[in-house]
Amino acid sequence: MNKVVVVTGAGRGLGFSVVKKHIALKDTIYAFDYQITDELKKLADEYPALKYYLCDISQDKDVSGATSEILTAEKHLDYLYNIAGIFIFEERVGLAETSLDKCMLMFNINALGAVRITKALWPLLGKGSVVVNVTSESGSVGAMRRVQEYGYSMSKSAENMFSKILSNELWEKEARVMCFHPGWLRTPMGGPAAFESDRSVSPDVSAGNIVNTILDIDKIPRDQMYMQHTGEILPW
Repeated sequence: MNKVVVVTGAGRGLGFSVVKKHIALKDTIYAFDYQITDELKKLADEYPALKYYLCDISQDKDVSGATSEILTAEKHLDYLYNIAGIFIFEERVGLAETSLDKCMLMFNINALGAVRITKALWPLLGKGSVVVNVTSESGSVGAMRRVQEYGYSMSKSAENMFSKILSNELWEKEARVMCFHPGWLRTPMGGPAAFESDRSVSPDVSAGNIVNTILDIDKIPRDQMYMQHTGEILPW
């Protein structure tokens, strides 16, 4: 397809699976992560159109440095996948035990991280661009039933709001924004139980569903921008 693609959180899990999907499509891929894994390095050795960058999306300086080469090399960005995120397991607690410092950390990475990357790459977003924000069903105010995980859920709600405002601003540019709950992923972030549950999903399956949806984005009404990876619409 020869599209230009940026993926954050590309070294493992869902991000790594998205990178593999776009390699199969023969796209140009810029991969970001705060740790460059051996798996990502090996892929880049095998596929020269994949370039990787060390980038902590919670830091303005890192984001600026990692995106500078893309801004010079490219004139248009087709797909931006904001996948990098953090979940702190010890924050799976009620309000009395919630750490505000850890809430701020999750907010800075999960919500503002997507803002930083998108803002840095703003000059490349135009007609036909799609910004894909991997949020969570836990960010849905309408569907929320949890009695804990304040910091994570609030950070994902904030990312959803960013996505909605961004979608409004990109209207005149004829660019799109989509938010996906990727499912309960069989990854370290998903936790040990995810590897044993029949309700969880592999990163490859989730990535395939998300990428296929994005490739057929014109079939999705513009107001249906927050959904499960399988396509079911989620309430804001």
